[in-house]
Amino acid sequence: MDTRDALKQKLISQVEEWKADFDKLKAETKGAYAEGQLEGSQEAKDLESKMDEAKAFINKVENANEEDIEELKSKAENQLDGLKNAFQNLKNKFK
Repeated sequence: MDTRDALKQKLISQVEEWKADFDKLKAETKGAYAEGQLEGSQEAKDLESKMDEAKAFINKVENANEEDIEELKSKAENQLDGLKNAFQNLKNKFK
């Protein structure tokens, strides 16, 4: 597996993991909060925005040439950190 594929797989698996965690959090909080409150929260909007950014970044990785992969590789951690922080903020608010 080349660097591009490895980076892409890492990003995809992390985004899918947090998407599953988000769905689980929605299910867990459904009894205590109206779902609209969770989904309408600023934290949920931030998380969804970060997920969209991550998907766009994955497309960028997929279409990058080998010269650009190293630069994107260093930016990938920032993308994942932003997504992780957005999910943690949402989780902290509704747990």
